[in-house]
Order: sequence, then structure tokens, then C-alpha cells
Amino acid sequence: MELKRALGTSGLVVHYVTSVMGVGILVLPGIALATAGPASLLAWVALIVFSYPFALIFARMSMRYPNSRGVIDFIEQAFGTRFGSRVAIFLLITLIVGNPLLGIAAGRYLGQSLGIEDNRAVLALGYAIIASSVVVNWFGIRISVRLQGFILAALVAFIVGVCLVALQHADPTALTRPAPHGAGAVGAALVVCFFGFIGWENAAPVAEEVIRPERTFPRAIVIGVLFVGAMYLLMVLTVILVLPPDLGIHEGSTSFSGLLAVSGGTTFSRLGSLVAACLMIMTTNAWTLGTSRYLFGLARSGNLPRKLGSLSGRAAVPRAALLAVGLLYGLTVLGLVMVDGTERTLISLSSSGFLLFFLLGFLSAWRLLKSRVDRVLVVLLCLATTAMLAIHWQGLAFCALGWIAAELLGRMRSRSGEAVRQRG
Repeated sequence: MELKRALGTSGLVVHYVTSVMGVGILVLPGIALATAGPASLLAWVALIVFSYPFALIFARMSMRYPNSRGVIDFIEQAFGTRFGSRVAIFLLITLIVGNPLLGIAAGRYLGQSLGIEDNRAVLALGYAIIASSVVVNWFGIRISVRLQGFILAALVAFIVGVCLVALQHADPTALTRPAPHGAGAVGAALVVCFFGFIGWENAAPVAEEVIRPERTFPRAIVIGVLFVGAMYLLMVLTVILVLPPDLGIHEGSTSFSGLLAVSGGTTFSRLGSLVAACLMIMTTNAWTLGTSRYLFGLARSGNLPRKLGSLSGRAAVPRAALLAVGLLYGLTVLGLVMVDGTERTLISLSSSGFLLFFLLGFLSAWRLLKSRVDRVLVVLLCLATTAMLAIHWQGLAFCALGWIAAELLGRMRSRSGEAVRQRG
């Protein structure tokens, strides 16, 4: 039975904006400013330009191969099932490293409200939030689509209102020293900012439900890119022009609190930080749900131990996969605690992982799409993605280790499956 085509341009725009913008807009601009100073604006502009062909190519692929498995399915179509399974495991590793970001960021904003400043205490608070999301999902509690739409609308209104008030205190002289950390820091900021544009690939899961996709996708992409770009530029310019140029990483992570303090004082800042933390907690819940379902799917397809693909309780919740995700997130947070690290570490490493993942997706598009225009766009995307990937050597090391781990896990599962077949 085919899915009903009920998603028009406005619905697809909301899907794109929710997938891409999320609540990272409350975290990333300040970290980018702390990394590269006002010159981080160049990174944001470059990635907004990058977003259009990024979204367009994956939309074309989604229209040709509408499948809820998305980029993984494209890679399998182009390079075979074995290679696709390795990429799928690598993506899981990247998600395990990157997704605790929101829980920790929520903990940092909550810490702002409660007066908790010690980094390790904030990391512990962040993991407590992550653990609570595991508990919520354990009992099959879901946030409705309507509520998610309301949260997005509230977030947009909240951000625009705060920025407009804060810009009354703007200091244009902040732009007179654009690169206090050197021109090379712009590259590091580019990797940080890229995390804010992950999501344009999420066309495949809804491709079968789009009305007149040949017209709806291009329109939705233009509107979505312009809207997301405008929101990020508004926030980035406000952060650069209002907050001090010598912002540290901890202050950068909670830069929105700084804007709230400028807009309405300390009390307003604490209340606003609490609201921001609540928004991030709800998104953390959604990310935990999504990652656990992804791990569950990998187990069902034989890429991970079958026990992780079991369902439990009346609500038929994949609790084994959910518990595994909670424990793996805990290892990521523990690693940060041991080195007294911050969210920027997770952003840089996981952004590199996603860059490699998307590079493989673009290479798949080169093999599967035959249009000359599409192929030119793919070449440009591959060059830009490779350049960003080469910037951060720690990220390259993460990609290498992640791929080795994916290969080892894949071979273990292959041997295990072969042993089962021989016994049978």
C-alpha cells in the first residue's frame, strides 16, 4: 500500500526547518564566536550558501529512491550492501559521540539558572538529563507532532524577540577586530557551524508523502534555506554585536543567556535560561528516541547483536536498544569528564564524522544521478566537503578510528552469522 501524498510546500518547509535548526541555534553561534571571533560570520555565510545544493541533491536522490533509510539506502544502491552496512555502523558511532551535546547544553543552561558553574558538575547534570530521556522513552512516552510544531514556533518567536531587544545594545566596533584568534580559526569555526546544518538530508523519510515532489521539493528548499539562514544570521549578528569579543567556550555555550541578561537583566536571564533548558530537554528526548530506533533497526538487519533488536512491554518499546544508547552516551560524557572537556569537543568530532558520511552520500549521488547539472553540483559539494573535512586533524583521527571500529563490528557480525548458519 502506498503512503498518502499529503505533504505540501508548507509542510515540507516545517519538516526541513525542524530537522535543521532545532535548538542548536541557542548553542552554536556563541561557540563559533568563542572559536574564531566575529570572523565566524564568514563560516555561517559559507554554510548557508552550501545548504542549497546540499539540500537539492539529497532531495533529488530522495525523489528517485524514496526510502525511510535515507542516505544509507543511497550508499547501498551505489556501492553495495556490505559497504552500506559499514557506513550505517559508522553513522551510529557518530551519533553516539554527537548526540549527548544537547543534554550537556541543556545542563549548562539549567546550571546558569541554578548557579552551577563547575564544568564537571554541568557534565554530570547533562548526563542526568540524558538518563531522564531514557526513562521517558522506556515507558513509550512520545511527544506529539503538533507539540513539536508548537515548540518550534515558540522557539522562533522567542529568539526573534530577544534578538530585536538585545540589538538595541549593539556595538558595531566589535567588527573592527574580526579575527582575534587568527584567520586559521575560521576553519575550526566552519567545522563547528556545520553541526547546525545537519538535517537537509532528511527528505527521504517523507519523500513518498510529498505532493507533486518535482515542484514541491525545489520550492521548499529555497524557502527553508532562506528561513534557516535568516534565523542563524540574526542570532549570529546579535551575538557578535552584543556580547564581549573575548567570550570563553563556557560562556559561548550559553551565549543566549548573555543576550537575555542584556535584554532584561539577571532575573530575566535565569528564567529565559530555564526555558531554553526545557526546550533542549524535549529535543534531547527526541534525539534519544531517534538514536535508539536507529540502533534497533541495525540490530534487526543483522549489523548488531540480535538482542538489541528485541521489543519489551505492552508499548512494544525496544528497551535493550534504549538502554544501550543510554550507556554509550554515558561513555561519551565520561570521556569529557576525564579530560574536563566541553561541548565543542563533541561538535568538532561528530561534525567530522557527519562530513565523511555526507561525502559518501555525495559520491553515491555521482554514481546514481545522470543529469549533467546534478553532477556538477555533486562535484562542487564533494570538493567543499573534503576541504572542510581536512581542516580538523582530530576529526580525521575520529573518522579513522570510527571506520576501523565499524569494520571490526561488521566482520564480527559476519562471522557470527556464518557460525549460526553452519550450526543450522
